[in-house]
Amino acid sequence: LIIAVTVIVSIMSFNNFSLFEKLKFYPFVMLRDNEYYRGITSGFVHADYMHLFFNMLTLFFFGKYAEGIFSPSYIYILFYLSALVVSGLPEYFKNNKNPYYTAVGASGAVSAVVFSLVLFNPWGTIYVYFIPVPFILYAFLFLGYSYYMSKKNMDNTGHTAHLYGAIFGICATVAYRPDAINIFLSQIFKF
Repeated sequence: LIIAVTVIVSIMSFNNFSLFEKLKFYPFVMLRDNEYYRGITSGFVHADYMHLFFNMLTLFFFGKYAEGIFSPSYIYILFYLSALVVSGLPEYFKNNKNPYYTAVGASGAVSAVVFSLVLFNPWGTIYVYFIPVPFILYAFLFLGYSYYMSKKNMDNTGHTAHLYGAIFGICATVAYRPDAINIFLSQIFKF
């Protein structure tokens, strides 16, 4: 459902500039016009087809497992929507006086989904440029890279959203499933 809605809304916004402008994450306008809904709607629009494809492909492969962690399904949807909001908060507070900052995409929520799985299967494999990498190693590298790049601010990627989405994914998983800590530790030491 999340993927279907995201694909439909994103494709509609590719062909409708005013829709795209109305839904994107725009902290300055959010504060000025009380348009806080953008904290969620921005996750349903993407910059281009490639951005949409990679986010939804990742969500497709990891979301089914996260939905098993956050069951019933409405809990998973609440987790996902909360991740959209929380992953955008740092940029909201940093840029709500900046009329030039905007962002789009579901990357923060997708990061939350991926990182919730690290707790249940740290030795699972993710492929990075066709190279198999254990989830736990990927988690450390991803967090370090996201932190570094968020400080550098060198590209047009939401590294801060990735970082805070990942942290939210871990924290929300532990809050909802406290047994995740024991499962994680037993998996780590089983290796």
